[in-house]
Amino acid sequence: MSQPNAERPDVPRLPNPLHANHSPLVKKNRKLPTFKVVLLQSAIDDLMFVVRSVMELTRFPRAEATHKMWEAYHCGRSVILTTYLERAELYVEQFAGKGLSVALEPA
Repeated sequence: MSQPNAERPDVPRLPNPLHANHSPLVKKNRKLPTFKVVLLQSAIDDLMFVVRSVMELTRFPRAEATHKMWEAYHCGRSVILTTYLERAELYVEQFAGKGLSVALEPA
């Protein structure tokens, strides 16, 4: 019996880009800067409108949306969420479209 791999030529292997730290194909993990979407105390008297808007735009459950509304009402501001810039800007536009005051702050 002959050896099964005796006549097989050596094939050079390329470095695995997933495991090689020195490979130019691997990008270093860079984190995007994050921003806070802050709900401000607004002049709207209908507090349930604020709760419904927060629920609709963020998909928060009623209890969490109510908590955010009361926090903004009593403290003047409530951090709705923290996300990257483009998504935060989208939330600001959507809340402004509903007539709510929202600020964008670096996290």
